[in-house]
Amino acid sequence: MKNCVAVTLLIAILWPVCAAAQLNNGGLYAGFGVDADTRANFMKYGIVTGNVISDDWFAPSGVGNNVIDTSNFATYLTQLQAGSNLAFSKRMSQLLYSKVSGKLWLDAAYGRDYSSAASLKDSTVFSIAAKNGDDPNLWQGGIASTPNKNDLVDVYAHMRRDGMTVYDSLWFFTGIVAYGNAANSYYDVELYKNNFSYNSTTRTFSSAGTSGGHTEWIFDATGKITQTGDMIVAVSFMPGSVPVIDVRIWVSQATYTAYHGGGLAPAYFNFSTFSTVGGIYGYASIVSKTGTTTFGGGIANYSGTPSQDTTYATPWGTSNSTSGWSPFYQVSQFIEVGLNLTRIGVDPALYSTLNPCQSMFSDIFFKSRSSSSFTANLQDFVAPLTFLRPPVMDFSAQGDTLRCNHPAGTITLTNNSTAGNYTWKTINGGTISGASADSSQLNITKPGTYIVSASPASGCPATRVDTIVVPIDTFPPVASALVGLSGNQLALYGGNPVASNYPTPFGGSQGLAYNWSGPLSFTSTLQNPLTDTVWGTYNLTVTEKRNGCTATASTDVLASMFDLLLANSLSLEGTARAPFIDLSWKDLDQSLDLSFVVERSDGLHDFQAIGTVLNPHAGGSNSPGSFAFTDTHPLPGNNLYRLKAVLMDGRIYYSQTVTVGSGISSLLTVALASDPGAGGATLFINARQACKAELVEYSAVGQVLEKKALSIGMGLNTITIPPAGAAAIKVLALVVDGRLAWCQKLLAR
Repeated sequence: MKNCVAVTLLIAILWPVCAAAQLNNGGLYAGFGVDADTRANFMKYGIVTGNVISDDWFAPSGVGNNVIDTSNFATYLTQLQAGSNLAFSKRMSQLLYSKVSGKLWLDAAYGRDYSSAASLKDSTVFSIAAKNGDDPNLWQGGIASTPNKNDLVDVYAHMRRDGMTVYDSLWFFTGIVAYGNAANSYYDVELYKNNFSYNSTTRTFSSAGTSGGHTEWIFDATGKITQTGDMIVAVSFMPGSVPVIDVRIWVSQATYTAYHGGGLAPAYFNFSTFSTVGGIYGYASIVSKTGTTTFGGGIANYSGTPSQDTTYATPWGTSNSTSGWSPFYQVSQFIEVGLNLTRIGVDPALYSTLNPCQSMFSDIFFKSRSSSSFTANLQDFVAPLTFLRPPVMDFSAQGDTLRCNHPAGTITLTNNSTAGNYTWKTINGGTISGASADSSQLNITKPGTYIVSASPASGCPATRVDTIVVPIDTFPPVASALVGLSGNQLALYGGNPVASNYPTPFGGSQGLAYNWSGPLSFTSTLQNPLTDTVWGTYNLTVTEKRNGCTATASTDVLASMFDLLLANSLSLEGTARAPFIDLSWKDLDQSLDLSFVVERSDGLHDFQAIGTVLNPHAGGSNSPGSFAFTDTHPLPGNNLYRLKAVLMDGRIYYSQTVTVGSGISSLLTVALASDPGAGGATLFINARQACKAELVEYSAVGQVLEKKALSIGMGLNTITIPPAGAAAIKVLALVVDGRLAWCQKLLAR
């Protein structure tokens, strides 16, 4: 007599039936709708119907989580509508081990099979007598017709955890569609632990299983599973009734005998019947130990009004015996099952002897049988589909480079086939938290080496470890700031692009950005801006576009650098007479000048007026006149003096600049006199002691034209200055002991 332990899910009341499990009314399991319909967020048949938040095979409205990938659906739709006898497969819409809406999606597969309807032939049917329990390497495929009830059209498979870890309940969902729906039909969903394939050219099967063409389940003395193997879910369906399933696993005859009435027993289930062909291995039914084990739910799209059934099929449609191609499944055409493998007792997470992260299977094989007998002749099949193969941590890593303008960066891992779970640490072993739920993104603020360990899910050991080096680019540009004249405006010159383009590990310069600031709120982002003549300090910040690093430079713009030496009508001299400085000058045409404003500078800042001398002979005699002024509070160090002559008509002009030392820096006086005959000028330097100096010549745009070292002797020294070119402007500066002692602009006359 058979052991009779099974489950009926009608109103959540359990009672025994024989060896198989009759599953009623479908339901929502682990967020997936077992409702004989393929639409997400909608339950068509079962106890709960209508708009229900749920995952399903497809999401035609664009709302909800569709398990099957629908890319390129329009191509398949066009071909099937045109009558093509087409076979193809699709994978899961998400990566393996994706975390979706709080569930861990392990894998999914869909298969469209050839049809033998009308005059068509099915290219994947069994051509010789084949039975469950045979060595699959001996099966033979072929091209033939098959009865409508056995002619497979669409098949589905999906496995997920009812949570985010490998210890949450393991659910297996499957769906089967045949061409016809008018008769009783019988199907097998066979899952192979090791590779199983079909060669369409030779029409032969190949199984990597070593135990009668399969992989066997093995137990220890306590009933714990130590090795998982092949499993089959046999489905029997009668139109108008709920599907009935029989779950079987592949074991040896010796295992079955020992664990079924032989003193040993599996830990979480019992064996029922055993079916074998060769007598050494076979498929044994497994049933729950007690009534507390709920296998799951099953349902078909049975409608009381078949002509009004509108069960959505696939985005590319389906085929049936009434209308051929159709966007809908006929009544009773679609059979759907959801099984809780944890409660059935085959979940690896239940056993300390197994790895909960292992993939249970590698391929799934859908086939039809001629009768309810488990060993009845096999009819049609769908070529094996890849399903639940070990996840490969084939992520790609995108590092980052820290820069002056990018002090905080990101390392991003891109999942390719598997949605991994990642942990991070530094080279010295410190653990770092990722910035995303799965830590596929890491925020960083320091350069260095980062180590990532990858596993398919939380709680699984790492199967890949990588190191990612984050460099830092803080190479600065080179800045320079010069000033010149353009018409009556200051011309600022920023740089230096050439000096900034030096080799670095990150390449050369990618260009510079300029930011000027200066007196009276002056700003500019031009490299060489123009501004009205405002004296003061102009600051430049140069930014390297490659990394945002900056360098600064500044230039002091003094009025003395650009005052025109109108004529030698004023001859200014200065003498230090501690603690005073005496100034004297001659006016060659005193009748023109109304007054003389004495101005002083320290060589770094603009000239300031310190006194005024009136000309008593203004408007009178045009003979030369002599004038004097005493600076009773000279500046420490060098003092630069000039005269601003105010003419009778209000115009002004300036004398040459003389430099007089005060205190311990009283070294020399400087004066410049033009030579009307030769067109040049003479620089007069009266030094109290010998010193080293440098005469620097600038262009009007601030470029250094020439530097000339001078040895100045005690007493009067004269330096000949060549004439400026036609319409040219140049600026001379005298530097003594590293300090600016004198500066004057020369204008060709």
